[in-house]
Amino acid sequence: RRLQKGHGRRMACCAGCLGPSLPPHYTYSNSARNARGDARISPGKRIYLSVFFPDSERARPAHFFFDRTKATSRVVEDAVAYAGLQLDRGRLVGSPEKLNLFTLEGEVLRTDLPLDAHLGATLHPSDVLLLEKGNRVSEDRLDAIKAAVEQQNGSCVVM
Repeated sequence: RRLQKGHGRRMACCAGCLGPSLPPHYTYSNSARNARGDARISPGKRIYLSVFFPDSERARPAHFFFDRTKATSRVVEDAVAYAGLQLDRGRLVGSPEKLNLFTLEGEVLRTDLPLDAHLGATLHPSDVLLLEKGNRVSEDRLDAIKAAVEQQNGSCVVM
């Protein structure tokens, strides 16, 4: 029986390599090769990042590129818009908590600084970031995202 696009199934022999199937809000909606961003940003100014969304929103994470000379707040604004969510003064509409941008080490990125200010210290090209409500992100959530990223970046060869 032929599988239709978007209805992927795993063969039993791959379970050891690929692990259990991930929930949709932990699987990327696009590939790094097809990162979303403004095509007018010159390649020399681009920084490629992946963004996960708050667990409560169930939005799928995505690969993006941003202008590294612009404020880090653009990451929040562009990612939220891509996910079809709305911001109101730094908060998701309907949420009392501010939306913050975290690294996978749990560090908060200041959104008033340009991305360049974070490069080399708390931020590196191809890093995975997490948008989360509030000032902290749980270790369990960070571990779940790390595991999901690792599983999707794994190398399983099918012969």
